[in-house]
Amino acid sequence: MLTPTRAVLLVLALLVTAVPRVAAAQSPAVPYPDSLRSEWSVEPARAGRARVVGYLYNSNIKDAANVWLRVDRLGADGAVAGTYRRRMVGDVLSGGRSAFDVPVDEAGATYRVAVETVDWVKECR
Repeated sequence: MLTPTRAVLLVLALLVTAVPRVAAAQSPAVPYPDSLRSEWSVEPARAGRARVVGYLYNSNIKDAANVWLRVDRLGADGAVAGTYRRRMVGDVLSGGRSAFDVPVDEAGATYRVAVETVDWVKECR
């Protein structure tokens, strides 16, 4: 039979071992983050809108599939004032590049482009 002290110790041990797993599961890290590099610029479009257009380069030995980009509009203080997400069409093959085009609101704003998610694959398709 468990004594109250042993029960408390058992619960504490379970909590201590569960916390690192929860923190790791919530981490939005992209595997091989240095393998995907973007070059981009902001281009004005019709009706006062703009587009962030560019290329995503893949230096990994694996192909990048199901790539989602996040474009953050930054305010004067550097804080994120808006976010735009877009899935890239097609894969970014190993050693290759693929074009992207993300509609945004303002041509004169400051933006930051990041890869939000990617699936790394090495297979014949």
